[in-house]
Amino acid sequence: MSNNKILQTEVLKSLDNGLKKHSDYTAVESPLELRLGHDADTFNSLVITMCSPDDINDLVYGYLFTENIITGAADIIEINVFDNDLGFIVEIILDKSIVYSEFLNKRHGIVHASCGVCGKTEFDELLTYSYPQFKPNNNNINSDIIQSLPQLLNQHQQAFTKTGGIHASALFDQTGELILVREDIGRHNALDKLIGAALQKGLLPLKNRIILLSGRVSFELVHKSLMAGVASLAAIGAPSSLSVDIAKVNQLDLYGFVKSSGFNQY
Repeated sequence: MSNNKILQTEVLKSLDNGLKKHSDYTAVESPLELRLGHDADTFNSLVITMCSPDDINDLVYGYLFTENIITGAADIIEINVFDNDLGFIVEIILDKSIVYSEFLNKRHGIVHASCGVCGKTEFDELLTYSYPQFKPNNNNINSDIIQSLPQLLNQHQQAFTKTGGIHASALFDQTGELILVREDIGRHNALDKLIGAALQKGLLPLKNRIILLSGRVSFELVHKSLMAGVASLAAIGAPSSLSVDIAKVNQLDLYGFVKSSGFNQY
């Protein structure tokens, strides 16, 4: 799909000589409903999320993977996206081997762009989740590389530069070379898009990679990163206490408050 993250709009801008009409940009937020089926005739609604309506296929792959509904890209047979003027409906045909009925009741209502885990009805399951046990990366990453990541990401945050309202997730190798960037109005959607793109490219597990988040680190973002098997998770913002605990338990290197002058390692 085309880039639909940005909308040009007219605003009244406060200037020294009063309010003046000014052209500005806002981040687009749209409802997106995911429906699952095994054929083109019958679909079941899985979730409605608020998102930036682009890179939708990446979002589908990443969301279904981090929710443990699929285990590989081949589990998705077909994706069809429909715009019904109120939002987007995505019909996803899964391989017949995928049993998804147990996941239909784990989310309820609308999952807002700011919070993915809020829709969970079985939170205890997340706290005791058995993540894929990939061999941890024992090579210490040079501090200069960690500190360089925000500036590298900033060069590719086109939607954020215009709107100030878009989150980003980026994938780097251990030398600091940028591999992928995805943006979304929701932090968890941006990460799902990144993981979904990596899944389709055959890059998972990401055990020798670094993920950088443009904002803070919640538990669910650590959960998604662990599902992707990443070795190091860095963020420009702060981690929550639960995200720190889960990262430690699962031997995930977690960096917060990353900037050119330094960072915290938890």
